[in-house]
Amino acid sequence: MLFILIKSIYIFLMAIVLAILEVQIEGKHGWATNLPTWRPGDDKWYAKFYKKIMGEKEMTGYHLAMFSFVFLIFHLPIFWVYSWSLKEELDIISIFFIFIVIWDYLWFVVNPHFTIKNFKGDHIFWHRKWIGKWPSDYWFASLVSFLIAVIIDLFLNEGYLVKWLLMFVIFLSLTFLTKILIKKFKPEWE
Repeated sequence: MLFILIKSIYIFLMAIVLAILEVQIEGKHGWATNLPTWRPGDDKWYAKFYKKIMGEKEMTGYHLAMFSFVFLIFHLPIFWVYSWSLKEELDIISIFFIFIVIWDYLWFVVNPHFTIKNFKGDHIFWHRKWIGKWPSDYWFASLVSFLIAVIIDLFLNEGYLVKWLLMFVIFLSLTFLTKILIKKFKPEWE
């Protein structure tokens, strides 16, 4: 259990650091709106595919590079400590899907230009589809993560789902705590 707590805190710290970094890069212009980044356009098959799986978000070189970099970072333990296995790969992918939701949400928590108060579809042009109070891609990524956790639990590592649920609760708790701290101290990052 201690390892799950430490791992969860470490992954959460990665998410908040990346959220802060992106606020520093993008400022009040979300989804790389004003960045000089590659944009393949909607006529390319890979841009259409990206848009489909990313909740209708435009493909940008900035986001493709950021997601790829983080995905590679998640694989570092395989190259430094472990040997590759299907279970480890599925674990990485499952956690990565939850991580991107938390990382994205924390961008709004720490960004003084958007704030959680304005976390609504009419204020965030790049989150076009919403289910209730959450962007549809948050639901999709969380569901994919959960389903992968179920597959791991059923076929590769009984008890994994309990660990996944514990990590999920820790991520939610740390996010809630961060919201409280940000509201209290209101950093001015511009």
